[in-house]
Amino acid sequence: MVATTRPTSPEPKLEPSPELLAALEEGTLTQDQLRELITIEAQQLGLTFQTAVKRARDDTLPRTTLGFDLRLLVSMLAA
Repeated sequence: MVATTRPTSPEPKLEPSPELLAALEEGTLTQDQLRELITIEAQQLGLTFQTAVKRARDDTLPRTTLGFDLRLLVSMLAA
């Protein structure tokens, strides 16, 4: 007997809130908002927050606009 699996639906895509976008534009992101934004962008690459941070610090993210954005955001995280 062959086991079959049902396809799972993809995770809903996270979108930045208007407040998050305003803070980004104003340059007033809190560390929590920064983490939220990293999580959203990481999801677009199919990564978790932790994996995206590690890969950004290891300089192994894709050489794309999104990858460079993530590197910048991670560099802004408090140590």
